[in-house]
Amino acid sequence: MTTRSGMLKELPNTDLTVSALCLGGNRLGSELDQAASFGLLDTFFDLGGNFIDTALVYADWNQGIERSCSERTIGRWLAAQDRSKLVIATKGGHPALDNPGVSRLDQGNLREDAHRSIENLGGTPLDLYYLHRDDTARPIAEILETLEEMVSDGLIRHYAASNFSAARLTEAAVWATKNRVTGFVAHQLEWSLAQPRHDAVMPDLTWMDQELLTLHKEQKLTAIPYSSQARGYFDKATPDQRVPASVHRYDTVRNVAALQTVTEIAHRLDVDKSTVALAGLLQTPLTTVPVIGCRTLEQLRSSWAALELDLSAEDRVQLAAHAITGQSS
Repeated sequence: MTTRSGMLKELPNTDLTVSALCLGGNRLGSELDQAASFGLLDTFFDLGGNFIDTALVYADWNQGIERSCSERTIGRWLAAQDRSKLVIATKGGHPALDNPGVSRLDQGNLREDAHRSIENLGGTPLDLYYLHRDDTARPIAEILETLEEMVSDGLIRHYAASNFSAARLTEAAVWATKNRVTGFVAHQLEWSLAQPRHDAVMPDLTWMDQELLTLHKEQKLTAIPYSSQARGYFDKATPDQRVPASVHRYDTVRNVAALQTVTEIAHRLDVDKSTVALAGLLQTPLTTVPVIGCRTLEQLRSSWAALELDLSAEDRVQLAAHAITGQSS
């Protein structure tokens, strides 16, 4: 088994040391009750994981549950842990769920969200703070100035972007260089070996298309992809193109080719196809820390096995090619 010391790595442009996989917290405290959530967190930590992803609004779209239940559940679990061994990433600035057309990236709302997350998670500073959505009508300088003030005030250690366009990330990098600050240290977006159809991606979300891939390479910007196993597409779909409704957004000719490669390698290595697909993201030239959205301990262990696969040089090349080439339609 991969040891804790052997699979931790420094997150570029930060003082954070993170595990090669990040545990997604969107189900904690909602789909998974506290006991199941704690069990998942305990097992992730025991395997060697220390990087956990959440957001202020996670699961607030569900009725009859605690608001910010993901952050609050993680906060209760953290109370019994050595906090210095863990890195928690959260997100703020999401539009109100009952008023999605109004941005909340102004100074007042960003600081309010950060303070709420600090209360939920058990104290300052927040290790990594993402802007959950962009507001292209708001100057990037205004947004980054607010984030820099939050760093100076000790609310957050580092900040990152989620679901930003290549153009906005470029603007942010130019501003950061001009002002001699680090700026965004990572970008969270959808990315897996299967690319979603264009018409299946909501307008305020992004996925790793060729423009963003080029930007990540040129800026050496860390990618922290969600839906890193394509919502189970590789285990649910079959090479003869039977695609269940739950993963229909990945039903493209381009993805069938990726599925065939993944299936062959998985059969040869006797592992789950989603395990191989996740390993494929780690073969690209980018610094990449995939977020894994597990519901069960079995899924968690299957995902962790991606770090231990004995891939051949040809396997690595083939998987990386599916991750970084081609456009879906």
